[in-house]
Amino acid sequence: MSNRHPQAAREAIRRWGRTGEEAGPLLEAERWGRVRETSDPERARIALDLLSLWRPDVPGDDGEGLVRVQRAFAIWRRARA
Repeated sequence: MSNRHPQAAREAIRRWGRTGEEAGPLLEAERWGRVRETSDPERARIALDLLSLWRPDVPGDDGEGLVRVQRAFAIWRRARA
């Protein structure tokens, strides 16, 4: 927040919040619409792209996220069988 214009900064934050409240549901509907329209091969490509981002050499990433993704795929495979 600006020390020189705290009221203006507060008002800007309020406007930002109102914009998010209005646009949020529209953006969420757009996102889910795109997910529904995505083909299985495209979803598989996206999943592989995401998995390729895992970098075990980076401190703090010990693969916990990868394990969760693998579990999610296992559940998905069992549900489709």
